[in-house]
Amino acid sequence: MKPERIILHHSLTKDSETVSWGAIRKYHIDMGFKEIGYHYGVELLRDSHEILLGRMPDEVGAHTKGHNTDSIGICFVGNFDLIAPSKEAWQLGLKLVRFLYRTYNIGKESIFGHRNFNSHKTCPGLLFDVDRFEREL
Repeated sequence: MKPERIILHHSLTKDSETVSWGAIRKYHIDMGFKEIGYHYGVELLRDSHEILLGRMPDEVGAHTKGHNTDSIGICFVGNFDLIAPSKEAWQLGLKLVRFLYRTYNIGKESIFGHRNFNSHKTCPGLLFDVDRFEREL
């Protein structure tokens, strides 16, 4: 897979204390996916945010219908319709996306929220400013 874009998601969960990356993986597998649908996750663990691996980056994801074969999916664990992402999660997300841009030679104009491809989704959340995120890259 040669990714051409990065698509941002949020888990719509209250916090990582109630639903974790492992719970999201189990949910996706129970739905019939072979693995978690996202390539990467950003989650609060033990008072620090961490980047978590989901699907291998060279595997087709299962995160955005019609765009899985040419994109990398990143899920920020939390509900960013209710609260803005923490400064730490924001900075770690920027660090991850900068790495992916360098690794895959993806242009800075190629970052999207899931909501750009599905009008029923708010990903990565109403309080997650994708335009600002892109400018800060």
